[in-house]
Formats: sequence, C-alpha cells, structure tokens
Amino acid sequence: MQHHLLLFLAAIILASGARIDAALGAQPISVNDHTHWAFAPLERPEVPAFADSELDSNNWPRNPIDHFVLAQLRPRGLAPSSAADRYTLIRRVYLDFIGLPPTVAQVDSFVADAAPGAWERLVDEVLASPRFGERWGRHWLDQARYADTNGYTNDKDRSMWPYRDWVIDAFNRDLPFDQFTIQQLAGDLLAGATTPQLVATGFHRNTLINSEGGTKADQFRDEQIKDRVDTTAGVWMGLTAGCAKCHDHKYDPISAKEYYQLYAFFDSTEDKNSVDPSIRLPSESQSARLSELDVQVAALQSRLDDHPGRAQRRSAWEAALVDQATAPSDAPAADQSDVDAELATLANISADQRTDEQRQQLEQAFLSSDDELSPIYTELNSAKTERTGISNALPTTMVMREVSSPPQTHMQVRGDFLRVGDPVEPDVPAVLPSMQDSPARRSRLDLARWLFRDDHPLTARVRMNRIWMRLFGQGLVETENDWGLQGTLPTHPQLLDWLATEFMRQGWSTKQMLRTIALSATYRQASRRRLDAESIDPTNRWLWRQNRIRVEAEIVRDLGLAASGLLSDKIGGPSVFPPIPEGVYDYTQPDREWKVSSGEDRYRRGMYTFFQRSAPHPMLSTFDTPKFNETCTRRDRSNTPLQSLTMANDEAIVEMTRALADRVLRQSAESHVDRLIHMFRTCMARPPTDAEFSFLENFLRQQAKDFAIRAEEAEKIVQGMASPLPTEENASWVATARVLLNLDEFITRE
Repeated sequence: MQHHLLLFLAAIILASGARIDAALGAQPISVNDHTHWAFAPLERPEVPAFADSELDSNNWPRNPIDHFVLAQLRPRGLAPSSAADRYTLIRRVYLDFIGLPPTVAQVDSFVADAAPGAWERLVDEVLASPRFGERWGRHWLDQARYADTNGYTNDKDRSMWPYRDWVIDAFNRDLPFDQFTIQQLAGDLLAGATTPQLVATGFHRNTLINSEGGTKADQFRDEQIKDRVDTTAGVWMGLTAGCAKCHDHKYDPISAKEYYQLYAFFDSTEDKNSVDPSIRLPSESQSARLSELDVQVAALQSRLDDHPGRAQRRSAWEAALVDQATAPSDAPAADQSDVDAELATLANISADQRTDEQRQQLEQAFLSSDDELSPIYTELNSAKTERTGISNALPTTMVMREVSSPPQTHMQVRGDFLRVGDPVEPDVPAVLPSMQDSPARRSRLDLARWLFRDDHPLTARVRMNRIWMRLFGQGLVETENDWGLQGTLPTHPQLLDWLATEFMRQGWSTKQMLRTIALSATYRQASRRRLDAESIDPTNRWLWRQNRIRVEAEIVRDLGLAASGLLSDKIGGPSVFPPIPEGVYDYTQPDREWKVSSGEDRYRRGMYTFFQRSAPHPMLSTFDTPKFNETCTRRDRSNTPLQSLTMANDEAIVEMTRALADRVLRQSAESHVDRLIHMFRTCMARPPTDAEFSFLENFLRQQAKDFAIRAEEAEKIVQGMASPLPTEENASWVATARVLLNLDEFITRE
C-alpha cells in the first residue's frame, strides 16, 4: 500500500514538474530556431498611423514613439496623460540627463520662455552639459562593476579611476556606442592603439583580484575570465550565459561548448589574478616636462660621451688608481680611503674582464672626479632624478594585453578548471549570426565587431531597452538582464525594434536617442495617478503616464550638495573620501584608515566617492548601491527606515542643511517670505503651494521660539554660518532646510 502511494505521489510530482517546465518555457529550442522574439532578425517596423479623429487633442502624438505607445493604449481603452507642468519637466530632464537639479534662475528662464522650441532648446542644453558624462557614465560603471579596491578579504586599493574618467569623457563626446564598445573590449588590439584606447580596456580589468595568502593565480584567472564572459553576454546581449558553465543551458540555446568558445576569446590575456599589465598616465604638463627632460638627458649624455680628451683623461685616471694600488705600504697612498682602495682594485682588472657592475662603478667615479665632466654629470643626474620622480608619481591603471602565444582553450567538466575537457576555439553561439567571415584565430576585436553586425538581433535592442529603463524606471522588456526563454516579453515589441533600428540609423549616438525620447509626448507626461487608468493598468505597463523614480544613492548626495551650494564642479581625478560615521571599519577592515578629504574634495559628486567592495560608504549602501563584485545592469530600489534616518542625521547631510540655510540667508536680503520660497524652490524647483508655505512658515517661527529657549543647542547647530541673524533665527532656518531635504519629493524624480 505504501509502495503504491509513493509511486502515485512520484507520478504527481513528475507531472507537476512537466507542467511547470512547460509554463516557464523550458522546452528545448533548436539552434536554427528563430521563433523566440529576441533572436528574430531586427527589422524596422512601420510607424502606426491614426486617423485625425483618433488622435489625442493633448499634443499627441509628437514623434513616432508616441504612435507606437498610442497603438497599445487605444485597444485597451486607455488615454495618455497630459503633459507635466514646466517646473516638473525641467527638474525631470535635469535629473535624468545630468543628475543635478536646475537652479531657480534656470527654472524661471524656462518657465518664462514662450517662444516655440523651448523644450527642444532645454534638452539640447542639458545634453551639452559636461555633467552629462558623469550621470550616464555612472550608469555604465554599474555594468562595468567599477570599484576602487580588489575585493575579497584583503580588498586592497587599486587605481582604476582613469577608466572611470575615460567613460565620462566618452559620454560627453557622444562616442558612438559601437566604438565605445570596441575600445573597451579590445582597444589594445586596434592598429596604433592610443593611450585612451588602452585605458578603455579597463572595462574587463574591473574583475576581482584575490591577494590572500595561498591563492592560486590560475584558479582566480579562471574566475576572472568567466566573469568577463558572463558580463559581456549580459551587458551587450541580455543573456544569462553563465548558466552554461557546468552544463548546457536549461532554457536558452547556449551549450556548454559554446560557453567555452566565448571563454576562449578572453583566454589569451596576460593578467593572472594580478594588477599587471598596467600603464602610467602622465598629464599634459607632465608629458611636456618628461619630453623636455628626455631631450635634456640626451643632450647631456652626448656632451659626456663626446667631450674632447675624455678617453685620455679616463686612461690616466685609471693608471693613477693602479699606481696607488701598487705603491709601497708606507707611501702616502696607504692613507687612501676604502673607496679609493676598491676603485684601485677595479682599475687593476683588465677592461675585458670587468663585469657590467664594475664598469658602471668605475664610470660613475671617473665622471664625479673629473673637473671638466663633473658639472655635466651632476646636471645629468639631476635631470634623471627629476624624471624618475615624475614617472614614479604618475597615476596608473590596469589594462588588457594579449600574450604572444595564445593557449589552447578547453571545455571544463562541470565548470571545474582542473578537469579539462575537449579543446575549443573562439566562437559564438550558433543561434546568433555566425563568424564565418572572421579570421581562423578569432580575437576579442572580432568579437567586439561581431556585436555590431547589421544582422545581430540583440545588441541594439538590449542597449535601447536599458536607455528606456533609465528614463521610465522600467524597460520595455522588464527582465532587462534576461532575454532568453525565461524572460518577459516586450510590452511594445514594435517600439523596441523601431528604437533599435533608429539607434543604428543615427550612428549609434546615445545623445541623439536620448533627445528623440525626451522630445516625445510619452516622456513628457505627468506622473500623477489616474484612477480610471489604474483600474485597467495598475502597473503602468502601457505607459499612460510617466513613472516616479527615487534617484540613486550618488544622486541623493549630489542633490544635497547642489542645493546647499557646496558642490564642487571638478570633473574626474582620484576618488575622494567624504565623511563617514565613526566605527564603520571596526569589524570589516580594522586596519584601514578612512582619511576624510578636505577642501573641495569633501564636496565632490557621489560617483567620485572611494568605493571599497568589502565596506562601501554607508550612505551608498543605504540607498541600494551594490558592491559591484559582478555586473549590475539594474539597481534595486528599496524603501527603508534607515534611509530616512540617514537623511535626517548623517554628518554630511547635516552639513548640507546648514550650508543651504546659510546660502539662502546670505544671498537674499528680502523678507522671510521670499527667503522661504527661494529655499523651497532651490530644493524642489517649483513654488510651494499655499498649504506648504503656511506649514513651513509656522514651523520656522516655532523653531525660532524653541531655539531661543535651547540656546546651547542652537549654538552647536549654527557653527560656521556667516549669516548675521541672531543664533536662534539661524538655527530655525537650518531646521527648516532639514525638513526640505528630508521630503520624499526632494529625492524623487517626478
């Protein structure tokens, strides 16, 4: 009886499992099967047409994007939302494109601009800002798993910030995405590769390095290569290739053999769980000085080598040394120093029998003692010393470099690098366009160029989906990191393909595509809830409104710095160390000292904060910054009490509230009404409503009364302020600024 019951239960479990697999799309897919939408050829769709009677009166549609969105809204009985007001629009595009709030003056200028094309001019203005590269570079650094330390237990510092700066510059220059990719995956393999192209290869040097005692270089090199395969597949193709490390992918058409064929593209690099290879990076002034010193050294060396009578004086000098060595012990030469005795011994050795070290020692002694050559030699040494000092102080960055003889790559049995399987050559999954036209031994450069073939179905789609995700909070494909059979279907497949083909048509220009999206009516919609639409589409899958988005951790900091007037406008350079709570490293890194930066470095943008993998800056972690041990294509967004506590009590935030209050009080000599409105608009862009103003005004007055009683506390709050107002009034303005920086709206993009 029990035996039959067990068989019956087993049959139910197996049947249930089969139904679940079928529901999840776990059915096998043949190599040449293009029925899965993501692998289907990319073709440009026709833009849906509407009769005049079907068009919305609210300036819809404005460009092809709106046509595709309307084509999904209409059949579902949905209508798009009206455009957001100008206060919301300017703050939205500033936060989306440069990650900083507009000033009150910039807001007023845009709101008052009644001439046609005001929005277009505003979009072009923010796209041209040098802050654009910082904002969109930060998105990319997430995918590059950028950090300032190696990871693992030791988590030693590394110099990768030159790569970060290259990314910022590339976005500011609007480097086409195909070149942007090729230089990062294989810049070292380009003919006549420039220093910036070498720096770009730091993308795949952001992998972890284990410096613990007893580690095996080959083991962690294998880990690095696998990370590079997984990252390349995820970032550019939206595929979970890593599932095929140990066996054929359970759901997607990627076999274990194909995984190790991808592995082979990265198996020929020099690095082996090490900082090397790396390069030094002089600045323009340093390069100029090094060139001057090279010329100076060469000229001085030539003067030494070609100086008249040098050979004769050298021979006479050596003969004198030999004479000293053979002089009677009671002669004056017996009083010579040990150094002279050593030199005499060397001079007595036949020239062709001396070692290189001996020759060098004699040469240096002669040049130092010769009356005519000594000044030249001293000047030469000074120039060489200066050159060495400059060279040793140069920043370095890790780069990719090929070995002279690529090794034979093998499959691994169950993903174990010690269990070698069949040999494989560099190649790509058969479900994607082949590389038949590539050389016999394919390189990373071939792989990078293959990603941008006209018939590649994934690269443009994946990139445009992520750009869309940055501007709407969610991609047209929700599972933006999984485009296989387990991923979600695109909500607007034709729109996605139109964006992808337009991206290619525009020469892979990121700025042009951002401009196209920003000029659409879809992007400009208000984010307000509408009960009629929510009853049909509660999650806004069909884009009947914009989405409210909590800004990322770095932008939370940037908003506070910008509002307070503390923000440094410096771009690039080594990472900095803003204040952190006491005791952060007591348990994670007790030997590490976090030396808080001074001057403007204390107030740099959040993306420049030194990022330690084992213990990131607490504010970054609180607002959902990952540790970047692996690629992050989309950050999670949480809502926790710790975030509110951080905004209320963090040392840096408190400093910002004090600076904001001081800024408003010093810049405006108007009434408290004008000051209060100006402070509110500095934070939110828009003017406060009557109810909001009334609340803040009452709060300000009450705080002044309270601080008049708590004078000692007020003194602590206003330390460093330059405002001439009484202490209790200054303290009340600081408290009011603290309220504004703690509002949800302050850290939310509407």
